[in-house]
Amino acid sequence: MSASPRIALIDDDRIWLETLAEYLRDRGYGVETALGGRRGLGLLERGGIRLAVVDFHMPDLDGVELLRHLRRRRLDVDVLLMSSDDDPALPVRVLREGAAAFLSKNAAPGLLLRSLTQTLSAVFAEMALRPPARSRWDRFLPVPRRAEPWLPMPLRPGESERN
Repeated sequence: MSASPRIALIDDDRIWLETLAEYLRDRGYGVETALGGRRGLGLLERGGIRLAVVDFHMPDLDGVELLRHLRRRRLDVDVLLMSSDDDPALPVRVLREGAAAFLSKNAAPGLLLRSLTQTLSAVFAEMALRPPARSRWDRFLPVPRRAEPWLPMPLRPGESERN
């Protein structure tokens, strides 16, 4: 078991990258960052990282291309892809490409960060690693511990919508 799970954050937005890195470090994760897809690939090729949080849209190497490079080089890295793209087919596409999970950046900041923390904990649990302890700041996030997704239409014909 690892004492502190190590995560690579790969994004082309420096402010987003620094904000997310600080948030995760405050929760006990070991975080390394890379500005852009090519630098991120170089970081992952050095080894020692089992999980990468990767932005889907980057000008030099997008998230799916990065996934394909990892697969070709047989690198054992789980990838959690994030995007602000509203394409409803995108999550399915990236999961078929081999991503461990997909999160939308369009969620409210508190919900996004809570979802990210829960997803990281689940991925690390699957890898038989212990996630770090909760931060004392988690209680200030403006969302409940277990957020349920709301869909604007019924999942199946005959189901009623939630109000």
